[in-house]
Amino acid sequence: MLPHRDRSALRKIEEELAASDPVFAATLSQGVPPVQTRRWQKILVLAEVTAAMMLVFGLMAGDTGWFLWGLVAAPLLVWAHRTMLQRRREPLAGDRT
Repeated sequence: MLPHRDRSALRKIEEELAASDPVFAATLSQGVPPVQTRRWQKILVLAEVTAAMMLVFGLMAGDTGWFLWGLVAAPLLVWAHRTMLQRRREPLAGDRT
């Protein structure tokens, strides 16, 4: 247990940080994202890279099927990734108001 003087100094630093940069303070208080979220982010990035490779392969090989599947998959995966990131950031927007 910290002495009263140290606790009040830490509380003061915390208040100054929250006043100067509320988004950073909220990020620090939120902590590390769960393993499940990080795993899904990695899977989505891998799927986005795969869709981009399908587009390139379809163009280079002249295979319309690969190109069209990549063309359909890429924007859907980017949308899913952006939606996941927005949902994760929503509590931060609520803290600022």
